[in-house]
Amino acid sequence: MRAQLVSTFVVSVLASSFALGCSSGSGGGGTEPGTDSDVVVDTAGGDANVEDNGSNPPDVVPADSGDAPPGSGCTVTAKGTAGVSIKGRILGESGPINGEILVSALDGKGTLLCVDADCSANAAYAAATHLDCHDSIVSPGLINAHEHLDYNVAAPIVSGTKRYQERQGWRTGGDPAGDGTTKLAGQPKSTSDANVLAASELRHLLGGTTSVVGSGGNAGLVRDVASATAAFTEGLSGKTARFDTFPLGDTAGKEVTSGCAYPKIITPSAAFAFGNYIPHISEGISLASENEFHCLDVDPNNVISGHTAVIHAVALNAKDIDVLAKAKAMVVWSPRSNMDLYGNTASVTTMKKMGVQIALGTDWLASGSMSILRELACADSLSLKYFPGVFTDQELWQMVTINAAKASGFDNQIGSLKTGLVADVVVFSPHGKTDYRAIIEGSPEDVLLVLRGGKPLHGDATLIDALAPTGCEALDVCGQAKKVCLDDPGVTLASVKTAAAFYPLFACRGTAPKDEPTCVPYRDTYPAGISTTDRDGDGIDDAKDICPDIFNPIRLMDGAAQADSDSDGAGDACDGAPLDPATK
Repeated sequence: MRAQLVSTFVVSVLASSFALGCSSGSGGGGTEPGTDSDVVVDTAGGDANVEDNGSNPPDVVPADSGDAPPGSGCTVTAKGTAGVSIKGRILGESGPINGEILVSALDGKGTLLCVDADCSANAAYAAATHLDCHDSIVSPGLINAHEHLDYNVAAPIVSGTKRYQERQGWRTGGDPAGDGTTKLAGQPKSTSDANVLAASELRHLLGGTTSVVGSGGNAGLVRDVASATAAFTEGLSGKTARFDTFPLGDTAGKEVTSGCAYPKIITPSAAFAFGNYIPHISEGISLASENEFHCLDVDPNNVISGHTAVIHAVALNAKDIDVLAKAKAMVVWSPRSNMDLYGNTASVTTMKKMGVQIALGTDWLASGSMSILRELACADSLSLKYFPGVFTDQELWQMVTINAAKASGFDNQIGSLKTGLVADVVVFSPHGKTDYRAIIEGSPEDVLLVLRGGKPLHGDATLIDALAPTGCEALDVCGQAKKVCLDDPGVTLASVKTAAAFYPLFACRGTAPKDEPTCVPYRDTYPAGISTTDRDGDGIDDAKDICPDIFNPIRLMDGAAQADSDSDGAGDACDGAPLDPATK
């Protein structure tokens, strides 16, 4: 399979007949031979979402106060007539505070009237319903910066040990190197079925997501900020982002290793006609993958700007990343899908050093994560083990909040808890964690409340009853009594459950979704993973590795050596100045 997922305990709740909730975590294809097992570890009270090496102890075992039941941290202290206030640990614009937020309305048009230590002086405070969530984490609604909602029509594809050079290899079997690649079997087709799309959106909502950047979707539930349909953007104003899967017109599989003889290269005027431009570029590790970037960063087709967020960017080297940095462009990182298809991912350590901001996205069910929480678990696991010390907890959280909002061009409306912005809010039970770590290690049962534009969409039943007493349906999430307010026209929870029967809507703490694609680096050039002589698992012995502590394998596009753009002996992945030979 994509790597067998093993749980150290089984959550024996929500045994519904259609397998809505927690899976056992074991997939159907077996562990990849010779690789690190993709294990979800529950360590002495809860580091359950850290995906770890099966043959080595966890790198980090965060302190945990024990398995305190989620949902115990919010109470309704007063029932009002307009808006809501929430006291808790606020992840505000300037950092965490013990404070309060005040939302103007519960109708999908609500704004943040106050984000402060105390909001009681605000004129609207007296009329609000008051929630005391003093031991819980209050965050902006999470934003998934890369998702194909309309392709989430089947369970993940179990592809075993097969890895590809670039996306046309798995899409069509095309490969300029002529290595006999066959296309990935079982590729999903897009759908416009309202119930299937609602199920796709609900998976994200149950993990605290309020917005996605991608294709497909319905009116209601999470908003799609790349949709040209106003109803899908759920109250946001201004131009939507352009989400472009084929900026080179290469849908039939055309590949070019040099020059720009692509079928139809997008023009800047078309790219930015809507707002920010979010194209899929350089998805793979080959020269053909890198060449895509070269043909989109030169006139007259230069679309790399401060309003661009490049999805994937796996094949970029330090010189390419320098182009992004100078243009103030961003990158949308999808590490699970990258690892599963190519065994490698974007050079995020180099990107961070060179000043490129990064957002996070799930891609799709076929090779990615079922929710942004699972993608955070993947990014966190890589950060702990393969890119140690590169990203702080706050930086990981920013990838699914303010950075994702910037990538889509809507950071003036969402992505932060800031007075005047749209009231997209998610409240997490901390489960023994603090601040950003509570979200990075969060599970669906920890999601106490989700507001989109102030409108309650999901949360603990007692909170939803107080804020939206009608029109919401009960849903047991890992033994927690929740409710979902499906505002998709013509869609019911029963019809969504039926449409979602092919794959669970969520996975509980300590389990991984069935057949979840791997987040562990693996190719035939580094099949053994981390070892005593290769501590970063990139297939190069530490004695010869120019970045022995940071995963930086030899890529096809780099030739026969690890990337070292300035030839100073320090690899780009660990070089403090990758383009300056005088500085390592």
